[in-house]
Amino acid sequence: MKKDMFSSNWGFILTAAGSAIGLGNIWRFPYLCGQHGGLSFILVYLLILLVICNPLMVAEIAIGRTSKSNCVDAYRVIGSRVGLGHLGLWSFFGGWFAAFGVFLCLSFYFLVASWVLYYFLEAVSGKLLLIAKDDLTNEFKHLTQNFSMQISCGLIFLLSTTIIVIGGIKKGIERVGLYLMPVLFVIFICLCIRSLTLDGADKGIQFLLTIEPEHLGFTAEGFKLKPLIDTFTAALGQAFISLSLGFGVLLVYGSYFSPKENLFKAVHHIEIFDTLAALLSAAIILPAIIAVGVPTSSGPGLTFISLPHVFQHLPYGHIWAISFYLLLILATVTSTISIFETLTNLVMDKLNMKRFGASALVMFMTGVAMTLVTASFSGVMDIKIFGRDLFTFADWLVSTYTAAIVSLTMALFVGYKAMKPIIHNIRRSAPVSTAFTRYFLVTLRYIAPIGLAVLLVLAVIG
Repeated sequence: MKKDMFSSNWGFILTAAGSAIGLGNIWRFPYLCGQHGGLSFILVYLLILLVICNPLMVAEIAIGRTSKSNCVDAYRVIGSRVGLGHLGLWSFFGGWFAAFGVFLCLSFYFLVASWVLYYFLEAVSGKLLLIAKDDLTNEFKHLTQNFSMQISCGLIFLLSTTIIVIGGIKKGIERVGLYLMPVLFVIFICLCIRSLTLDGADKGIQFLLTIEPEHLGFTAEGFKLKPLIDTFTAALGQAFISLSLGFGVLLVYGSYFSPKENLFKAVHHIEIFDTLAALLSAAIILPAIIAVGVPTSSGPGLTFISLPHVFQHLPYGHIWAISFYLLLILATVTSTISIFETLTNLVMDKLNMKRFGASALVMFMTGVAMTLVTASFSGVMDIKIFGRDLFTFADWLVSTYTAAIVSLTMALFVGYKAMKPIIHNIRRSAPVSTAFTRYFLVTLRYIAPIGLAVLLVLAVIG
């Protein structure tokens, strides 16, 4: 079967950046930033991005571009070239774990997407701004208990995603990235300007520009390791979720990426867009909630409980509410298509199916999984694993274990076994200095594995 390809360098960059810019940036980054000390969290996040995530992104995309294969077979293809043994183990931990993680993501991501669509419709109708402050929590609680509403909105997202993926790389996925990403950043910038010009927003700006030493371990009682570890693990987990690292997404997109294009420049552009989106999200949400007296430590409820209260206090709040939830919809779509494509790509290769049939099969499996997750989460069905409903369990398993295990496998694979073919692939489109090779090698052999091992150990202990 002929491999589909991105038609341009910018098509790949914007599509991969769109995958990264999702709910992880707009929903998760601001509340983690609020909980872990503003600039303290941002600095740790940027350090992790530079030291750990950059080499891993280069490695994951290069694995895909070198193998021209799916997330499972990529390790077999490259491993066979270098005479590597135990290929089944590498494929299991690096590939099948990624596929499992992606399937779990699909099972609950569309549930969160249903909340986004619901709040967008409520904003459009004007009902969202009429809900009393004390009733906003109950509004969100009632939605999460409404099985039929969540399934209906989730299925709309699922069907839209499937149609885009059926269109293929050039006519479907790449076209969406090329058109939606500019619109997404225009909305980002407009909302950011509005938020930073609110009365009282200066306190939010000060919060974002001030280092809180206690979150880096420097407390009034002396240095303590636990606050620093908490900030580090939160930033590391956020970086992986934000950049779509360890899910096989970048690997699959890399398999569609031309070997003639400069991989370093592409990765740098993706990181810049993703980091800019995260920082703009924090600049939109945190000054706005501080301006109306909402605590920065409000947590995950910021987007669906606290922000509607902010919009109620804004002139033309109706328009700003619509703009914000439209931003969330666009970011959600660009992420769901990348996750969906990763599994579709695997089904096409493993079952020798055409894109339409593979997409339909993935849609069916996702629809069933999403129904079970929604039924468990809303209380319609009493399904729990280790005391957790299916939504909480799937989210916990993906964010805590699968992405870290896949990334650890990938780092060890490239760092110890497949450095030569990966560097050779990169050199086909860009000069590779000796300094970078050493940095790449040290990071993948030691720094990234140690960081990921710490994350996994802390998760197990926790």
